[in-house]
Amino acid sequence: MRFLKGFLVLVVLALVIGGIVLWTLPADVAYRYGTSYLGPVTLTGVRGTIWDGHADGVSVLGRDIGELDWHAQKRALLTGQFVADLRVKGADIDAAGIATRGTRGTFTLRDLRFRVPAEILAPALDLGNLKLLGVISGTVTEATLYGAVLNSATGNARWTEAGVSGDAEARFSDILADFSAQPDGGVGGTVRDDGKGELAVDGTFRANVGTFDAQANLTARNGDPQVAETLRHVGELQADGSTRLIVHGQMLKVL
Repeated sequence: MRFLKGFLVLVVLALVIGGIVLWTLPADVAYRYGTSYLGPVTLTGVRGTIWDGHADGVSVLGRDIGELDWHAQKRALLTGQFVADLRVKGADIDAAGIATRGTRGTFTLRDLRFRVPAEILAPALDLGNLKLLGVISGTVTEATLYGAVLNSATGNARWTEAGVSGDAEARFSDILADFSAQPDGGVGGTVRDDGKGELAVDGTFRANVGTFDAQANLTARNGDPQVAETLRHVGELQADGSTRLIVHGQMLKVL
């Protein structure tokens, strides 16, 4: 009995010490041991604790996107998951939401609000000397990633102060997009203008396993000459004066 009591005391003491260590575990120590679980994400200047921390820099596939703050939910660890409220803020990128690292190596993002420069899409769209103007903002209701691959996502986005510069100069009304997970995998959606400007947009897009395909009909509403000139530098001119834009690219070019 005396041995059993002593053993129980040691177990309780070990649990208390382990709880204290885990509760105060420095973020940089946790990061060193947990790097392999973060996939394409790299952190620098890590400080704070595993529960409430900060990183001076966060990069995805080598692209620096800004600073990172997180506040982890302690109760979630009881189910073997790491759940945290994240905030990424860079010079021109702002995003915040809830991230869950599952037991099978998947990442789930929920209620992610984001704001990024439209120019971030330029490498993937391959528009030559045209530069995208304006800001894209929106909400990802839910998204699932495995490593660097986006498996599914649902949400919406709005391109405000939309326009291009370079070989042609033009400003458009807001461009709207809605996207959702597809039954056979990947993400698909629609893109359209808000009907208030001189550029009419009607298109669809699809992303799957690192690649994406998009097609859209672009028309100069009311025959606007500035928009018509811009469309001469984008896509394939149609007999009715509209432009057919077809894009096939890699999602990784965005990063």
